[in-house]
Amino acid sequence: MAIATAEIEKYLVQVGYESTGGAGGPKSRGVIACYGRGGYTFLIYLAAPGSATAPPVYNASRKIGSINVPVDEMSHYVDILRNEKPLYMYMNSEKPQWNHIRTSKEPVGEGDQ
Repeated sequence: MAIATAEIEKYLVQVGYESTGGAGGPKSRGVIACYGRGGYTFLIYLAAPGSATAPPVYNASRKIGSINVPVDEMSHYVDILRNEKPLYMYMNSEKPQWNHIRTSKEPVGEGDQ
């Protein structure tokens, strides 16, 4: 089992019409790519409406993890990336359904002034 946690340093948002992962795979409207310290990458694929989502994965040797969410959830992820710091990616090869991004502990109401 491999588990990785890395601070997110940069991110990229790519949105388009629709593409497939090949061989008739799930349709994607885009991806949010998070780049972390130590060469780690966390991909948040944005599934097209009505499309099945692929299961989450973490490939430890390549330092790449992913989750798949409906495109309607894109704004939640972009909001966190734009407005929170520090942010971390968590990836787990044995339980990739636990893959996520997160903040650190913060005081209640921070930034809400």
